Amino acid sequence: MVHGVPTFKEFVDSLNMADLMVAKWAVNGDSIVQSSPTKVDWSKELETIRKSNVNHLRFRDSYQITDTLIGSERRVSFIANSKDQEVQRMEVRMVKGAIRYLAIDKANSSLFSSSIIEFKFQLNQYSLTVDQQINWVFNNQQHVVGNIYPRGALWRVNLQFENSRCPINLVVTDNGRLLVKNGNELVRFTQNESIGDSLVFDSDHFNSSFIYATVSENMISGRWVNRKQDDPYFVSFNATKNTSFRFAVSTLPDVNLTGSHSASFINEKGEAGSPVELRLKQNKHIVTGSLLTETGDYRFLEGVVRNDSLLLSTMDGTHAYLFEAAISDGSLNGVYKTGTGYEKVWRATLGAKPTMRPAEVITTKNDSIPFDFAFPDSKGNIVSLSDPEFDGKPMVVSIIGTWCSNCLDESFFLKEVEELYSDMGLQIIALDFELISDSVKAFANIERHKENLDIKYPVLLASTESTKKRASELLPALSEVSSYPTMVFLDRNHEIVRIHTGFSGPATGRESYDAFRSEYLGLAASLVKQD
Repeated sequence: MVHGVPTFKEFVDSLNMADLMVAKWAVNGDSIVQSSPTKVDWSKELETIRKSNVNHLRFRDSYQITDTLIGSERRVSFIANSKDQEVQRMEVRMVKGAIRYLAIDKANSSLFSSSIIEFKFQLNQYSLTVDQQINWVFNNQQHVVGNIYPRGALWRVNLQFENSRCPINLVVTDNGRLLVKNGNELVRFTQNESIGDSLVFDSDHFNSSFIYATVSENMISGRWVNRKQDDPYFVSFNATKNTSFRFAVSTLPDVNLTGSHSASFINEKGEAGSPVELRLKQNKHIVTGSLLTETGDYRFLEGVVRNDSLLLSTMDGTHAYLFEAAISDGSLNGVYKTGTGYEKVWRATLGAKPTMRPAEVITTKNDSIPFDFAFPDSKGNIVSLSDPEFDGKPMVVSIIGTWCSNCLDESFFLKEVEELYSDMGLQIIALDFELISDSVKAFANIERHKENLDIKYPVLLASTESTKKRASELLPALSEVSSYPTMVFLDRNHEIVRIHTGFSGPATGRESYDAFRSEYLGLAASLVKQD
């Protein structure tokens, strides 16, 4: 009925061909049961929804169908016109024909029985909820979540912070990759070399590495090294094999923290800093989400509610964070810790919405100075906005650091912009501000950034030993550079149309990030259509 949507068999076949393993957790009464990673037969695993595909002509009059495109992502949804339909909803999201999201809701009831089945697949995770009843005879309730990994060894890593341990999950794949899993994100490291009895895995995007040696069949030990500054720092760790949880939890909590909460960090005088938003989504005991500031997010946080505590952690390749908090009387009170030894008290008021400035008003343009730049590329050529190749072209200038995880998220977005609008004349240029002092290493960081993202647009080295003050001095047409990244949109005359400070990416949630993508892809489209 709708062309280009894979059949359920094609979806299952793609999962079987990918040679994946699954680590599950399930709810059994009030208890939580964990499983070791195992290979599954996806035809059997998804048997309960095997016949749920409603993309057939015989259902033409039974469903309200929408087929939309946001950037490179196509979305097709089928919503039942009647409660009598067994499949009430089917939603598919695809990029280049591959399913990235699939949701199916089934419901069936009669005078004596009822059945509700909810299935959701998203990138590296799926969930299946079943509630089936025959009055006075039968009651079957299940909730199973499967975390999907490429084939390999799954490890629970304890990063050793100064006064605590920060747990994360990673898998060392059979083909030489190390993947850190935060929610639906897989942070990639690639095996580069061996040093003695230790293996070295370098980040695909940042100048950091995992280095470890095997202690026993079920234990490894090593360090994570971050070289984003001249003086590298490292965090020691040990890890146990086939432990699928991040924080141990045995029973379901009584509290649900799903929603937006107003948070702030507390200084040494006990004063609260600028408000930020803690945005969480809770599934039984598992909590995912992010912390949003005016200039970006803390990316994919994952953890649990355990008894009266919230525990969250992340490791995104360039940062490692741990949030701990006690839950009491509608508030959270805790400590935020990082791999550098930094600690800060933080608090949150549950259900309160903080007030923060829009990203478009933080940095403004200086009308007395035209926007311009002139910085070298990796070959030593000075590239300037006044170069003939940019004449009459609308542009997006991205102010980044290759060490910055929010900048990486923005680069993924700009890559989508490039694929959609570069043939229509839109030009993207990134100006890179490195923290290190060595320009040779800085250009190596740029080349890694471009190669692993397959970026075609120029990335220029604007400065080494960079600070926001230095960036502001080099770009005087802006009132300030208060955040990496910052996007500057220029029309065909290279007049500033809009400045977007910071970047809040997919960790902020589908609706929020979708709204951003729709708005800014629309802005890019309007610039290329401009006379």
